[in-house]
Amino acid sequence: MPPNNDSSSDSAEAHLLRSPTATPHWGAQGGPAFTVRAITTINAASSTVLDVLLETSNYHIWNRFVPRVTFSDTSTARVSPAESRLQEGMLFTEHVDMYGRGKPSGLVKMKLLMTTLEEVESKNGKKYTVVWLGKAYPDWALRSERVHAISPNDDGSTTYDVWETFSGPLALLVRLFVGTTLVKRFKQWNQELKQYAEESPRFTRAAADQGLDG
Repeated sequence: MPPNNDSSSDSAEAHLLRSPTATPHWGAQGGPAFTVRAITTINAASSTVLDVLLETSNYHIWNRFVPRVTFSDTSTARVSPAESRLQEGMLFTEHVDMYGRGKPSGLVKMKLLMTTLEEVESKNGKKYTVVWLGKAYPDWALRSERVHAISPNDDGSTTYDVWETFSGPLALLVRLFVGTTLVKRFKQWNQELKQYAEESPRFTRAAADQGLDG
């Protein structure tokens, strides 16, 4: 079962920004564009936060917003351990529980492409940037790009900042119909990722084995 985060309801901030935040692929977007952004501080190493984000086989344990991920290059619903960790160039599908109903029949499929996994040395350790590009709609209709910035702090904690910018003709409809809901779900995502990273045992695929020590 996903963690119970009722006691950490203020552990993350989330907002809808009508002045959109630029993203690596699409840059600064104009027109009917907006950004949903959430940020939290996690008492764990940056490599641990990265592991939680990329290891999709554990999503059903902690992630009530996206409890399942599947991959387009596999013919079975159950992906093997070798395929469950997101990598650059991987096309995948999020099974999204947009309204928090907790029912498999209510999940919405959203296709994404992981375009970036960037690692940069900072004075506090390794900083990571992960980028997912939306592939659910034609680019002329709706463009979406989600950026995960994972930054180590000098006290050993990690700042996790995630934002998704939507643009194109359908962006206005997305904001009107599910904008408020997306803010709630992004906040939930951050809260649950934070709790899992802070409280769960080290993952089977240790960060040290991947050369990702923070």
